[in-house]
Amino acid sequence: MNYTIAPIDQEELVRIRRELHMYPELRWDLERTASLVKRELDAIGIDYAADQYGRNTIVATINPEKTAFTIGIRADMDALPILENNHDKPYRSKNDGVMHACGHDAHTAMLIGTAKALYAIRDRLSCRVKLLFQPCEEGRPSGARTMCEYGVMKDIDCIIMCHVNCVDETHVISSNPGVTNSSSVAFTVTLGGKAVHVASPHAGIDALAAGVKIYNGIQMLVSREVDPFDTCVMSVTCMQAGETVAANADKCVLKGSIRCLHDKTMAWAQKRLEELVRLTAEQSRTTWTIEWSGEPLPGAHNDPAMYEAFVSSARKVVGSKKVIVLAPSPGAEDFAYYEKEKPGLLYGLGMRNEEKGCCHPAHNKDWDIDEDALETGVKVFVQFVLDHMHGIEGMIYPEGGAADG
Repeated sequence: MNYTIAPIDQEELVRIRRELHMYPELRWDLERTASLVKRELDAIGIDYAADQYGRNTIVATINPEKTAFTIGIRADMDALPILENNHDKPYRSKNDGVMHACGHDAHTAMLIGTAKALYAIRDRLSCRVKLLFQPCEEGRPSGARTMCEYGVMKDIDCIIMCHVNCVDETHVISSNPGVTNSSSVAFTVTLGGKAVHVASPHAGIDALAAGVKIYNGIQMLVSREVDPFDTCVMSVTCMQAGETVAANADKCVLKGSIRCLHDKTMAWAQKRLEELVRLTAEQSRTTWTIEWSGEPLPGAHNDPAMYEAFVSSARKVVGSKKVIVLAPSPGAEDFAYYEKEKPGLLYGLGMRNEEKGCCHPAHNKDWDIDEDALETGVKVFVQFVLDHMHGIEGMIYPEGGAADG
């Protein structure tokens, strides 16, 4: 059956996105952001649960009584600790050192717009829709993991999200039927030596020299032991050692992260890095410790059946030529925690427009988006719900389980 999508107010989407952009907040500390979301949901008239799945979480429900099939839609709300450039933009961040440099302001605005559009046609929907406004995608503990631990996925059958980008041209939709994002974990290696005068190196233990060996050894691990058709990024991004030119370093700290497209590769990478650190420390006579940021963030994987269903809907909105295949990213995405429980799908929405200066990578002080695509993101969500409100044939549930809805 063909449906006419409810009218979507593009100006309202821009207003909401710009207000969010001007007042960014970090991690779980989203009091102002959460208040804005609740204000907009109250104006629409949608029931929601606040703080039920963690601090500053909001989950709104459309058609709570229709439990045969439930579609979840997720938006992350937190910003990044970046000082924004963009001095010519009237909506530049007013919180110095904090910036929406990854598009979460757009994600939140689009989910509010989706809520309004779907609520307006709720009587035509045969399914329930749950709208997840999530804190702390950029930090740990992961907002997605926390919400799952509180049981947010128990009555959701499948879940979908959008991530905007300035790689693809405005309105281009991208997705794929498999891996979308890498698993990720951060590490801190601490080496302890013995400081002596630089003129008597033989009497000391140089922790910095051991650190350099580890740094170089990592390059060998990745280049000589990883399948060229696999992906493993193991990077040291910070090395701190020594305080003077007159003595060798008695301490060296290396910090970095590992990104892998496959969980099996991640397990190998963690084991091999620990072996490298231990053997190098023993050879160099330093003490050593390695600390991990926690359990690796799992890789994100689109459900193949959801992908086929999604593509058919996306083509109705933007046309076949603007629906492309999404290349797997070494970037992490905690949406993977939802996908560990129920089938999920991540899609990209292009917002690149060089004439408007929207051509910088995410996590960059010059980041901005072509707001013309906000309406497109809402339309895609709404079309997906309309097309698949009776269910999606062939969805694969983790470990062979069935939906709880």
